[in-house]
Amino acid sequence: MAGKETKILIAGFGGQGIILAGNVLAYACIDAGKNVCAMASYGAEVRGGTAKAIISISDEQIDSPIIETVNLAMIMNAPSFVRYSSSIEKDSPVIVNSSMIDQGQTERSDLDILGVDATNLAIKIGNIKVANIIMLGVMIKKTGILDPDSITGGLKRAFSGSKKGLYYINESAFRSGYDLY
Repeated sequence: MAGKETKILIAGFGGQGIILAGNVLAYACIDAGKNVCAMASYGAEVRGGTAKAIISISDEQIDSPIIETVNLAMIMNAPSFVRYSSSIEKDSPVIVNSSMIDQGQTERSDLDILGVDATNLAIKIGNIKVANIIMLGVMIKKTGILDPDSITGGLKRAFSGSKKGLYYINESAFRSGYDLY
């Protein structure tokens, strides 16, 4: 994936940390000296509604912030896979939360799908809310789009101030995901 523009979709329902994962990734890109464009959207009901983050990363200038198709995805639940799978380019890596997405729900055989039991791993770590960061760790390891130390920097930026106490469990979750494969 390195060397070309990587267009990433992170999707799930509100409350799964979709926007947070996108922010961590965007911060990490900035720290790594990459060009980045990031956008987020979520349903009006937020917690429980659809949420997505789109992040474009490149060593070159990014010509347009408008992204119609992506070449990398991280999807946290089945409704989001159904809703957004048509926007994923053929042969793209897709990391799915197999705790919430049955392989039978990923009917596109032309994608490079990797299931991660992220929700259950997060529960074992001690906080269900870190499933997103576990998946981020797997995505970084699988694709090599960023150095893991950049993500650590992104986590420090995302978990600063009043959220500083959450850094360590999220850093541990990232390492757990990164070390899975």
